[in-house]
Amino acid sequence: MEIRWSKDYEMGIEGFDRDHKQLFAIAGKLLDKVRDPSDIKDPNLRLFVLREGIRYLWGYFDDHALREEAYMREIGYADYGLHKRLHDEFKENTLGRYQRLLETGACSQEEVMDFVGRGIGWLVEHISTADLAIVGRGTIGKPRITKINSQVVEQEFNTIFASALNVNVGARLIDPNYAGTPFGSAICQELIYQRGDRKVSVLAGLENSLLAAAAEAVYGPELQGMEALIMATLEIFSANFWRTVGSRFIEGDAEMVFKENHFLTQSQIQERYAKHMPKLSVLFDSNRGKFFVATETDIAAQAESFDLSVGA
Repeated sequence: MEIRWSKDYEMGIEGFDRDHKQLFAIAGKLLDKVRDPSDIKDPNLRLFVLREGIRYLWGYFDDHALREEAYMREIGYADYGLHKRLHDEFKENTLGRYQRLLETGACSQEEVMDFVGRGIGWLVEHISTADLAIVGRGTIGKPRITKINSQVVEQEFNTIFASALNVNVGARLIDPNYAGTPFGSAICQELIYQRGDRKVSVLAGLENSLLAAAAEAVYGPELQGMEALIMATLEIFSANFWRTVGSRFIEGDAEMVFKENHFLTQSQIQERYAKHMPKLSVLFDSNRGKFFVATETDIAAQAESFDLSVGA
């Protein structure tokens, strides 16, 4: 199990590519520390891993972010404000969160695994969708889609999966009015964002086979015993992934700030749907497994044309 740098992440700007490789190297060293959960049974060792991880990541990331932000201002990058918010969010929601935990003087094995997994999930998603957008290759910042049908939606999902994970999922819309019915063994989430003075809730779920493919794309095939790390990676990766998806269709969704995540069972999802059917709820099949996403946001109201009939 390892986190591997790929040429697919290269921006073609030497200084930033060097920075990103170094961030991958730091993440790899942290991963080595938690590879065997028995190695972090000692509470003092856990604190050491957390302290050193925060110190290296905060120092190196902060310097890198400042230089990247200066470069975006220099070239007049249109999505500078959004990109800077993503940097600030990572420092507050991830690094800041664990800095506050460190100040308590104690942390659990699960919290250390969570710290490493969230950091890696954010790094991989951010480079592939936001940083590459600076040089015209990422997803964030592309013109919003206003003529929406099933083929367009399928294409967008496949593009974003390929960009973020270098995985060809072959997504196919199979139910444009998904009602929460279980579709196999799956991991489901409720992701809470803040957009201005409004809270936005997104329900999403990945079949385990699709989750395994995503985890293998990040960490390689040796995943046994690392479930806590994978779930932490999924949490932050999903938070940014679904926001990126939303930004392609809904004006202002890229400006949402991620606040919290709750993992849900499929029976809990069914209970939620029994009480209230979201305005948008779609189920996909793919060559890696099924997945769904649902939200209260009314995409149809913002689109010039909207038809999610299967095959439209």
